Amino acid sequence: MSDPTINELTPPQSAPPPAQAEDVGDVFDPAQQSLAEALKVSFGILKFAMFGLLVAYCLSGTFSVGSNEVALRLRFGDYVGAPGQRVLERGTYLAAPFPIEQVIKVDTRPTTIDLDREFWYEITGGGDSKESFRSGQARPLNPIKDGSLLTGDFNIAHARWSLTYRVADPEDYITNVGKPALGEEIVRCAIQQGIVQATAQLPAEDFLKGVVNRELAIGIAQRRLDEMKTGLKIDQLNLDQVTAPMAVVKSFDDVTTAEADRSQRIVAAQQDRTRILAEAAGEAAEKLVALVTNYEQAVEAGTDAEAAEAEAQIDQAFAELKVESAMVGGEAAKVINAANTYRTQVVERVKSEREMFERLLPQFRQNPRIILSRLWEDAREQILTGDVETFYTVPGQLQLQLNRDPEIQKMKQREQLKNLKTEQKEMQRARQLQTGK
Repeated sequence: MSDPTINELTPPQSAPPPAQAEDVGDVFDPAQQSLAEALKVSFGILKFAMFGLLVAYCLSGTFSVGSNEVALRLRFGDYVGAPGQRVLERGTYLAAPFPIEQVIKVDTRPTTIDLDREFWYEITGGGDSKESFRSGQARPLNPIKDGSLLTGDFNIAHARWSLTYRVADPEDYITNVGKPALGEEIVRCAIQQGIVQATAQLPAEDFLKGVVNRELAIGIAQRRLDEMKTGLKIDQLNLDQVTAPMAVVKSFDDVTTAEADRSQRIVAAQQDRTRILAEAAGEAAEKLVALVTNYEQAVEAGTDAEAAEAEAQIDQAFAELKVESAMVGGEAAKVINAANTYRTQVVERVKSEREMFERLLPQFRQNPRIILSRLWEDAREQILTGDVETFYTVPGQLQLQLNRDPEIQKMKQREQLKNLKTEQKEMQRARQLQTGK
């Protein structure tokens, strides 16, 4: 039997109360839920970001080509596309992102470079003009500092050039050149060879006048560029400035000035010749000069038949006032027309006098005194008609003191000036008609 005292004295074993376990579960469940929800949102954001990065990476290969450039695509270092179809012109394209594919753009606009030091003298005193060169003292050329060209007649000259080139084959350019600075240096070296060879085939006199075979210089330089497969093409070469060496530049300028003056005098003489011939014979002047020249040469050569034939052609030209299809005008036509008119007037006057003589001859034979009196009256009337001053004298006096009427003199002078102005206007009108103005 158990001792009831012991049972009463021994306390029963305690178990956690159910209410306390439920309180702890209530404390930990919301935290776990919040953590799970936070992790879920974070994983969602991370997925969205990764998807965005993937899309951005895929679209990073999109590119556009402008109007003044072309592009080529490289896939793992090799060109994309068949030969002849690799160059991409203006537009928008899609390429695989780097490092799978790479896009290289090439500027196709013309590039201009100046060769102002390679064949030019050293500028001293801070100037770069030709005047600073002229004002300097003559000195020997320094091959290290002074550039020059050797002409075909072993003379020296200085020149400045400018060159325009562009990228014609982008594939060769990217493969063998790649950098614009390197391309400019290659073109500069190539064109120097062309200029040197082209200048060496010209005399100094022609080269100093600006005469140069640009096609030859460009052709030589272009062959060098094509041999190196640079993809570059030279479009234009200009000679901007040329001068003789400092030691002889003044003498050369004097010669140039003299030649320019000579040319101007020749042009002025040719203009005067054309004007004088046009005034002398109009449009047929040159052909008349040729006829006269043939006549003079035949006379000097002593060929009478040819001289007679040339003289007959000249007479025919003046008689018809025409040489072939060209009309004779100017002073020659005026003189010939005046001579023909005067001849006609003389012939008509002589005919009229002859008719009058034949008419008066029978009357004179019948009554000579009446006919003579009538002829004297006609003569006096003709003499006293027109520009004649009449003076009346006292009968029986032999000494005459005459005073000219000043009003009559003024009237005569005005009439003479009027006639002179009329003639000048007619001559000016005739010249305008001959020259076609």
